[in-house]
Amino acid sequence: MLSIELLHIFILGGLILICLNYLLNLRSFRFPQITSITNPPPKISILIPARNEAERLGPCLSTLSDSDYPILEILVLDDHSTDGTAELIQQRAKGDPRIRLITGKPLPAGWVGKPWACHQLSQEAKGDYLLFVDADTRFSDITVAHSINVAEKEKADLVSLWPYQESRTWSEHLVIPFVHLFILFYLPHWAKGSLRCFGAANGQFVLFRRKSYEKIKGHESVRNHMVEDIAIARNMRQVGLKVLNLDGTNPGHRNALVECRMYTRFSEVWEGFTKNLYPSFDKNLPAFMLFQGIQILIFLTPFILLFTPYRTPLVWTEVAIILALRFAVAHRFRQSYLGAILHPMGQLLIITIALNSWLQSLRGRLPWKGRHYAHT
Repeated sequence: MLSIELLHIFILGGLILICLNYLLNLRSFRFPQITSITNPPPKISILIPARNEAERLGPCLSTLSDSDYPILEILVLDDHSTDGTAELIQQRAKGDPRIRLITGKPLPAGWVGKPWACHQLSQEAKGDYLLFVDADTRFSDITVAHSINVAEKEKADLVSLWPYQESRTWSEHLVIPFVHLFILFYLPHWAKGSLRCFGAANGQFVLFRRKSYEKIKGHESVRNHMVEDIAIARNMRQVGLKVLNLDGTNPGHRNALVECRMYTRFSEVWEGFTKNLYPSFDKNLPAFMLFQGIQILIFLTPFILLFTPYRTPLVWTEVAIILALRFAVAHRFRQSYLGAILHPMGQLLIITIALNSWLQSLRGRLPWKGRHYAHT
C-alpha cells in the first residue's frame, strides 16, 4: 500500500510541476506584438538545405517570394537529390532573381548531411541575418519581417519559431503533437541563465544574428550532430548568447506564421523521430533513460492502473489531469484532438520510437534521407 501511495505522490507531484512549467512557458513562448519596422531593415539571407524535396519545396519558395520584407537572397542547396529538386529550383529562379541554386559538395568525413548543407549555405550568404528554414515549411507574408523586428527589439542572437504542425494520417495525429509537448512540458524557457541543457531550437525556422552565428563557428560546431538545431542553440546559450523560442502558430488568427507538414506516412514518422530522440540527449544515456522513465511514470502509468485492482478515484483524477493538459495544448496550438483522446497510444508509440532511436544509435545506423549515420 505504501508503494502505491508513493507512486501517486510522484505522479501528482510531476503533473503539478509540468502544469506550472507549461503555464510559465506560455508567456515566454508567446510571439511579441511588435509592429514597428527597423529602419533601415537589416539584410537577410534565407537559406534552405534540400535533399529530394521536389514535392515540398515549391510552396516554401512561393510563400517566401510573397514576403513583405526586402529579402536579400534566397539560397537553396541541392544536396545530391535524385528527384528533380535542382530543376525545380532553377525554374523558380527564373521568376525570382533572389533565388539561387547552390550545388552541394560531397559529404566530408565527420559531418552529418544537414549541418554540412547549412555550413555551405552560410559560406555563400551575404546577409546580416541568416534564416535557415526547412524545405517543407510555409510562411505568411509578415513572418520574416516580424521575426527580424523581434530579433532587433529583443536583441536576440537566435530566434526560432515553432510552426503549426499539420497532421492528416493516424501516425501523425498520435506522434506529431509530442513536438510541442516536449518543448513546453519539460524545458523551462522562462528561466534565465546559461545552462546548456535548457537550450533548444526548431530547425524548421532558425534566425541567427550573423555575428553571433560566427562567434560559435556556426554549423561547423555541430558538424557531427544528428539534431543540429538543438545542439547549436545549446552552444549559443552556453556562451551567454540570447536564444528565443517563440510560437509560430499565430493563435487567434486564421493563418499561422509558419506551417509545416513534417511527414506524410508512418514510415517517415518512425524514421524522423528515430533520427532525433536519442541524439538530442548528446550521448547521455542516463538522462535519456531517466526521461523515458518520467514519461512512463507520469503520463502512462495512470492509464495502466485503470485496468488493475488499484483503479481508485485518485487514478481517475490523474487521468483527467493528463487529458485536460493534452486538450489544452491541442486547443492552444491547433493540434489533433484525436491525438489527445488517444494519448496512451501516442505515448507508448513515442517511447517505442525512442528506444529504437537508442538501439539504432548503438548499431551506428541512424537513418535520414537515404543515408545512415553513426551517432558520434
